[in-house]
Amino acid sequence: MSAATAVRRKAPLPRPHRRPNLHVVEEPRRRHPVLFLSILVALVMAIVFGAVSLNALAAADAVAIRELDARLSQAQRDYERLVADVAGLEDPERIRRAAEGLGMVPGTSPRYVVLDRSLPADDQQVTATDDLVKPVLSAQP
Repeated sequence: MSAATAVRRKAPLPRPHRRPNLHVVEEPRRRHPVLFLSILVALVMAIVFGAVSLNALAAADAVAIRELDARLSQAQRDYERLVADVAGLEDPERIRRAAEGLGMVPGTSPRYVVLDRSLPADDQQVTATDDLVKPVLSAQP
């Protein structure tokens, strides 16, 4: 049997304890809170100014919305008045009187003209809210 020979190593020597380099530290300077307080006051004033500015912008937008609502209400009233005017102009009695004023007389034997083309409103279902004149006026010859 052979025995392996191992090289014996020496244990590392302990290092001598080194002291860190020491130096004298000056006593901290006493800071005055004036700079800190002035920055804090400026920050608070900026926040308050921003809040007031945003409130003013919101109030201006509210005024603009109120004006638009008033204009919308006026436009709706105008539209309803115009619809009523058109309804009055469509009155058959008014049309008859206007025709008589132009010298027209009622026909003795009514005749119908059959069109070779169809109008856009021919295939549509008509409801009470539909305007019957608009499709006829919008037809292209």
